[in-house]
Amino acid sequence: MFKRVAGMAVAVLVLVSGAALAQDEYPKHAPETLPGVEPGMLTADYWIALQNNPDEVVMTPDQIREFNRRVREKRVDLGQKFGKANPLEREFVITEIKGPVMNPLMPLELPATVPGDSLRVRLHSNVEWLYSRDFVDGRNATWSDTMKKDLVAEMNIGSVPDMITRRYGIVVSHTLVRHYPTDVPGYSNAKWEMDMFQATGLMVGNPVAVLHTSVNGDYLYIESPISRGWVKASDIAFGSLREISKLTGDDKFLMVTSHREPVYTDRNFTVFDRYVYMSGTLPLARERKDAWEVKLPVRRPDGTVGTVKGYLRPDADVHVGYLPYTKRNVLTQIFKLIDQPYGWADQDNKRDCSGTQRIVLRCFGIITGRHPSFILSASDHQTFIDRDWTTEEKTEKVAALEPVITLAGNSGHIVMLLGKARNGKLYFIHQAGWGYKDESGENLTVNRVSVNATDHSWYSINSPGVYTTFRP
Repeated sequence: MFKRVAGMAVAVLVLVSGAALAQDEYPKHAPETLPGVEPGMLTADYWIALQNNPDEVVMTPDQIREFNRRVREKRVDLGQKFGKANPLEREFVITEIKGPVMNPLMPLELPATVPGDSLRVRLHSNVEWLYSRDFVDGRNATWSDTMKKDLVAEMNIGSVPDMITRRYGIVVSHTLVRHYPTDVPGYSNAKWEMDMFQATGLMVGNPVAVLHTSVNGDYLYIESPISRGWVKASDIAFGSLREISKLTGDDKFLMVTSHREPVYTDRNFTVFDRYVYMSGTLPLARERKDAWEVKLPVRRPDGTVGTVKGYLRPDADVHVGYLPYTKRNVLTQIFKLIDQPYGWADQDNKRDCSGTQRIVLRCFGIITGRHPSFILSASDHQTFIDRDWTTEEKTEKVAALEPVITLAGNSGHIVMLLGKARNGKLYFIHQAGWGYKDESGENLTVNRVSVNATDHSWYSINSPGVYTTFRP
């Protein structure tokens, strides 16, 4: 008996030692204030104080509606810039066939029917992509051919009719749009949790058009304002075009203006129902002294839409209608997300670089496409940067641009230009899923919404290829 226990102790010692060794190899978090950043710079108030007129309305609601209309119809010029490839080109070539769209859709205004071939083309394209490379599942093992075959079968392509009749629905719970009808991840590799099967996230209250159903019926293929793809059927409630239009088009709505807010089904806030995330909206029933009362869309047992009373605390971070589009409000919103962790394509109910900027814009009613290239193409006020310019030339060019309402980046990343700080340096704020090496050569992980100086290697002035200002 003693020998057995001793042997077990040795084994435990080896395991503990191995765990300690592995722990030493883990990457470390970057400091709260990155190099060149002062603690005060992590607050909205610091940057608001630097604006000449932070309360000027940049675009009125009518101008925003016109802006959105133009974005829905816009055709983007992807011609060369400075004799080089357009920095936004890549996403336009590879992305839209998979699901995310440049020109936001109006699902409830689409034709009642659509040829089945158009859906088959998209589904077959995703099948080809599935077999074109390796993906890693949640066990850190590659997807086998058998797993891929089963997933393709679940897509139910053979049952797509020659003419599809659109069904209409509403998102009843914050949901994730997937390229395939599964919640099993398809990570890019075994090192990074970047789920390539993930397309985007959708807010509660988003309208959708439903085109197709998976074999098991647990996933629906939908068209949403920013992406096509598969969502869990339990997150969608069906209704007539009139019913869904009434719920999603209610002019009197409550919008969440924090990272997320809990919603309850009782006025004592003891029965939690769901979270609504920043820029998510719900029809407002009435404002009480002790609560905000909203109409909560629900999915009945038969899949149809219904509503129940929902309640948010009276001090919830919410706003009736969209926020006025001012620099003060833009800065206030983006800094509410400081330190929020990174999530590729909104996976795990987090946000990536474009998801972060997109939902801040949505707080003002500005609707853009899903990816950096799409967001940076939305406005006509673009300034392209020649990568062969010197750092000084780039800095001088960018310093002349309007801060806060100018976003910057390329096909793979997007940031907000905070502008010049009191120390004379330029700064960005953004969400990024990587880190940098410190002076000793140690890898430090950022992976959160952060402020960084443009003279720092994490994301420097030499990185963005285009700056886009969101003005009329």
